[in-house]
Amino acid sequence: MEISSATPTPHFLFVTTPMQGHINPARRLAARVMASMPSARVTFSTAVAAHRLMFPSNTDDQEDAVDDAGVLYVPYSDGFDEGFNPAVHGTGTYKERSRAVGRETLSAVIAGLAARGRPVTRMVYAFLVGWAPAVARAHGIPAALYWIQPAAVFAVYYHYFHGHDAQILASFCENDDDAGPDAGTAALPGLPRLKSSALPSVVSITSPEHPHYLLLDMMRELFLTLDEYKSKVLVNTFDELEPDALRAVAQFELVAVGPVVPDPDEASTAASSTDLFPRDDGKAYMEWLDTKPARSVVYVSFGTIVSMSKRQEEETRRGLEATSRPYLWVARNGADHDGTQGMMVEWCDQVKVLSHPAVGCFVTHCGWNSTLESVTRGVPMVCVPQWTDQPTVAWLLEARMGVGVRARVDGEGVVGRGELQRCVETIMGDGDDAASVIRAQADGWMGRANEAVAGGGASERNLRAFASELCCAVIGDA
Repeated sequence: MEISSATPTPHFLFVTTPMQGHINPARRLAARVMASMPSARVTFSTAVAAHRLMFPSNTDDQEDAVDDAGVLYVPYSDGFDEGFNPAVHGTGTYKERSRAVGRETLSAVIAGLAARGRPVTRMVYAFLVGWAPAVARAHGIPAALYWIQPAAVFAVYYHYFHGHDAQILASFCENDDDAGPDAGTAALPGLPRLKSSALPSVVSITSPEHPHYLLLDMMRELFLTLDEYKSKVLVNTFDELEPDALRAVAQFELVAVGPVVPDPDEASTAASSTDLFPRDDGKAYMEWLDTKPARSVVYVSFGTIVSMSKRQEEETRRGLEATSRPYLWVARNGADHDGTQGMMVEWCDQVKVLSHPAVGCFVTHCGWNSTLESVTRGVPMVCVPQWTDQPTVAWLLEARMGVGVRARVDGEGVVGRGELQRCVETIMGDGDDAASVIRAQADGWMGRANEAVAGGGASERNLRAFASELCCAVIGDA
């Protein structure tokens, strides 16, 4: 579509919290929006602390940074420019300070862009910046939420904050093993009955003293904001995976635009300049993978937020060794534990690892970004969910997709060595019927996921429609 010189150029502003798991999917969607509409401008704004980590060579926070996709990066301040530390700042200070300072400084970002001849015409915000739509409204800018978790999780949260909290909490009080198929389950509109073990952990919180109560409080604020502003919701999922969940909340239009994952060679382009953690060239572990047979390696990573207990670390190591299979394990202290059977590293390019033909299984915490990366590479998973949306993701993988096996935990919440060995062998067992079924399912879902974002796929069409809708609105208002 050709835009006249008198018409404002479509300009998307992406806003997110300073967390790697939020920055990555938002940045990747920003790049896709730019690719789908080359005439548009795209700016990305996260808090100063993360911006500094992404662009360490910039000596001035106001200095422009542009990635290889052409996305401009301009930070806002959340009041914690050196980074938020709960132990130092206390969780009670974060919400109010980040909202007050964030509103003021994001407003200044938008005003500054307009003064430079780059007026913002649409904001896309990730959750946990529930204050962002108020800033957009003050500047007359339409805003859309980018939901970076499964649509099923969105539906659970919505129903929790709209009259179903007592039912959900009751499911956590019942024993899942009680007689009857409905024991310990919640029946929510538009969703199948979900056991408490398949619900996001945040909806089990009842006390403000709980260490994760801040997250529940911020989610409540987000959904109150959605009720007020009626934002369109872009979801990092695809229609074939969650057709019912995408329509489980009639009050909102949920639009599938995923899976939003990087290309295998992205590490050499935009991603390398916007990662919050130290990176290396990956030569050692990739060469190690090159020496292994196809689908023989167990890849293990539990994300960057939750620390593994010493006992869980030991049980994981013993369980992996018991499989007698080679393993690549990402751990913060990985350099101390290399052995002949396994290799441990502090960081790896996960997409490249999952794309390597030697990898046959992924032992994962079920973070949604990692899960989608594994699904799009056809790698089946051992599910070891920890918190937030991860229990629901594990349910999706095991019960809905058939591409994963959920590991059982003991009374201390630890996956024992024998249980880990059982799960790995269920997926990788040579000649085993169950393993063959899981592998076939993984291959099938890989095809469907990649078709969704390919040219003409459902998610690709949805994203183009979203971008074009704004373009037409800008022309109509000109």
